Amino acid sequence: MPFRPHRPSSVAASWSRRLGRFALLLAFMALLLHRGGILVLPNAVAAVLLASFLAVIVLGLAIIGFLMLWQIGAKGGHAAFSGMVMALMVLGPVGFAAGRYVQLPRIHDVSTDIADAPQWLEEPPITPSWLPRSNGDDPAARALQAAAYPQVTGRRYDGAIDRVILAVRAVTQENKWTQVDNVGVDLLVDGLEPAEPDADASPASTGEADPARAPLPLPRPDIENEPAEPLPTYALIQYEARTLILGIPQDILIRLVEEEETTFVDMRVATRDGDHDLGLNAELIRTFLRDLDIRLLGIAGG
Repeated sequence: MPFRPHRPSSVAASWSRRLGRFALLLAFMALLLHRGGILVLPNAVAAVLLASFLAVIVLGLAIIGFLMLWQIGAKGGHAAFSGMVMALMVLGPVGFAAGRYVQLPRIHDVSTDIADAPQWLEEPPITPSWLPRSNGDDPAARALQAAAYPQVTGRRYDGAIDRVILAVRAVTQENKWTQVDNVGVDLLVDGLEPAEPDADASPASTGEADPARAPLPLPRPDIENEPAEPLPTYALIQYEARTLILGIPQDILIRLVEEEETTFVDMRVATRDGDHDLGLNAELIRTFLRDLDIRLLGIAGG
């Protein structure tokens, strides 16, 4: 009879696969529930950190399983490999976020005007949690922003404020931001946007005139002697948005100021939880202003 040596089974490799499945499922469900609005961000972060701690243990067990396979030929190579892959699937994104946490400044409020940041029309709702939270508009935080994001500045456009504000609204609608409040916008865009067709209005089936809808003669207004109401030269619009993948809530404030024949656009973006935005707010400002430059191509200035 041929001799078949008995191969022991690696308990570490077996547990690495079991714990790896649990850690990956825990992290995935935490992100999914947060994206669906069921789990708040601090609790989701706590669950992901727990999953990361388990993933580190899984990675250690997988290494032990590989060493036992190499030294004594223990069974469990496939289990150790599965556990290692699942642990890396958890630790990879967490490691990327940790790298940005260390490299980028610890701020959660970014503005294109660090000297005179736009003030919120409605204060963002902040719920206290285990994540630390500080004032993001203090001089120390603005100094950190200036050193980390010197390219995050406002834009000057050679055009009237009403034209620029229409472009701003078009870009925000493309990004599907929700408007919270505004100041001075209604007067600027009144009559500029194309009117939507009336669904109730039906074309006349015959060419006969309707006496009930006949126009009534009215005195002609004295336009020349009536003082024209000046349009506002200042506007503020506040929005709410969520990041595409993780669904992190962000509050956005856009300020437009008309100066002679130019319009200056400033932005302020803040996250609601924690002291660190991982660079998301500055990236949102850069992306929005780039899209606005494209829509107002040819009139952007410094």
